[in-house]
Amino acid sequence: MLTNMRILTVDDSATIRMFMRVLLTRHGASVAEAATGEEAMAAVTGGEHFDLILLDLILPDADGIDLLRTIRMVDQTTPIVMLTGMGGVKSATTAVQEGADGYIEKQELAVGADHAQFFYALQQAIEHRNGLVAQNQLLQFKTDFYSMITHDLRNPAGAVQTALKLLLADTREPLTPRQYELVDIAMQSTEQFNALINDYLDFAKIEAGYLRIQPEEEELCALVERAARLAMLQCQTRQQTLTVTLPACPVLAWVDGERIKQVLENLLSNAIKYTPEGGAVQMRLTVEDDYAVLEVADNGPGIPAEQMDELFSKYHRSGNHSVRTISGTGLGLFIVKEIVKAHGGVVTARSDGVPGAGTVFTVRLPLAPSAVSVTAPAAQPMAVGQR
Repeated sequence: MLTNMRILTVDDSATIRMFMRVLLTRHGASVAEAATGEEAMAAVTGGEHFDLILLDLILPDADGIDLLRTIRMVDQTTPIVMLTGMGGVKSATTAVQEGADGYIEKQELAVGADHAQFFYALQQAIEHRNGLVAQNQLLQFKTDFYSMITHDLRNPAGAVQTALKLLLADTREPLTPRQYELVDIAMQSTEQFNALINDYLDFAKIEAGYLRIQPEEEELCALVERAARLAMLQCQTRQQTLTVTLPACPVLAWVDGERIKQVLENLLSNAIKYTPEGGAVQMRLTVEDDYAVLEVADNGPGIPAEQMDELFSKYHRSGNHSVRTISGTGLGLFIVKEIVKAHGGVVTARSDGVPGAGTVFTVRLPLAPSAVSVTAPAAQPMAVGQR
């Protein structure tokens, strides 16, 4: 385990240092020694790389915990194991809190013992530190990646979208039908690209715990209609029908309107994507007790029972061969779940997994206090934009 490793032992006892040197070199390591905190810091900052540091808890010129803190200020990657002849849970806990990767009592170094526990503790410490380093590297990679998305991709994508809109709006030199078709394709691709970027940015906020909602009293019927307008255009391009069913009375809920609109647009977009041309998509708003209930249903291929448990997990994509080529990040439903959960609500799905029977997604959201006592009349189908 220690073959070719460079280890620094820090202990004021020459006997302990000699014993550890013999023990460690016998297992393939090369050993450097320090008898004081000053010598230890000189070794750590002197440019030499160490694969492991064994640090005494009590030194003649320094407290081992203080020295540990100082080392961690300049070195976050080297595993450090504390050694002590004075056992104690409190000392062990403090050492780990300050950045130690393990804690060994010197009595485990008794002459004649097989030292299996000692070497096991060293191995665990090395693996612990390697795991922390890898985790920090991953976090840094994710930070750099999301920064790249925000600055290096989002800005030019927005500029392209703006340029295309100006091109379409320019009436001085009208586009030919073929040119208009190509610009329209580019516009749709840019919108899809921006949607992917926004998904990743929302995912980054959720992962970092920064997803924030700003609830206000919103009228959900109007919110549903706004979400349905864009979906209606998407349906028309696929010769699909979209039916929206709303209650006759307003439904007030304490929600972040933009975030809930995002939830509805995501569910509608999914339904449209997974519904064949000529199919039907339905959205329905009702009130049950103290909750607003929003349903989005399609008559697409449905979802197999074995996939239902993973449906709202990140990066989930359907294993159904017939829909495998449909584009997406696999983050949409995960983001939907997190937004709904942030509102104190819940989102579920049900499907028989039968082609043509489709899937129904249901979102339950708490109503605003002023709307709790309102009993909404039975819902009546109506066209989008009418009340």
